[in-house]
Amino acid sequence: MPSLSNILLAATLAFSSACSAKTIPVKVGESGLTFEPANIKADVGDILEFWFYAHNHSVVTSTAAKPCEPKTDNGFYSGFFPVAQTGVASDNVFRVTVNSTTPLWFYCSQGKHCQAGMVGAVNAKSTDDFDKFTTAAKAAASNVTPAGGIFGGSVAKASSSDGSSSGGSSSTTLVPVHSGSASASGAWSSATSSTMPTSGAGAVGVSFSVLVAALGFALA
Repeated sequence: MPSLSNILLAATLAFSSACSAKTIPVKVGESGLTFEPANIKADVGDILEFWFYAHNHSVVTSTAAKPCEPKTDNGFYSGFFPVAQTGVASDNVFRVTVNSTTPLWFYCSQGKHCQAGMVGAVNAKSTDDFDKFTTAAKAAASNVTPAGGIFGGSVAKASSSDGSSSGGSSSTTLVPVHSGSASASGAWSSATSSTMPTSGAGAVGVSFSVLVAALGFALA
């Protein structure tokens, strides 16, 4: 049987992680061909929440060496999010959990948006590294969209109208990754969705339940 100290340590770490994790909104195309913020700092467990604006954008992971080509492993792809009205965010957002502090690079695969500077990074080691990535993107010969549907994240119903909120206790409607698809010119096709709490109070509540269960198991 696991020792009481080990059980309490595991439960405490889970509770601590849920309390400290944050949601980081990233606005895609609100002010032209940009990600805002573009140079992001995030901790393990944080959630990147991409809010899409007119007219039709995507977010894809790449590498520092090939800024406008999809990363072949451990990456993500949102699919395209067509939005007709200028200044209004899409009804859905794309959410990705940060699993490492290793630098992560991303771009929009629409048209020549990547070459136009529509790129971003998570945990770039320095501003100089980020600037070099942006410069390399401008010189890329092509802008590549991954084959197949979305991967590496979840499409969720937007919980507010402006993408400015973070954390909180509200719930969002998540669409399974394998059930959705989108094209450079088409709209979303999605399947039955399920409800799941976001990070923040909902996640804290789950972890608190784990802590209580662990105590009960240890003391039984």
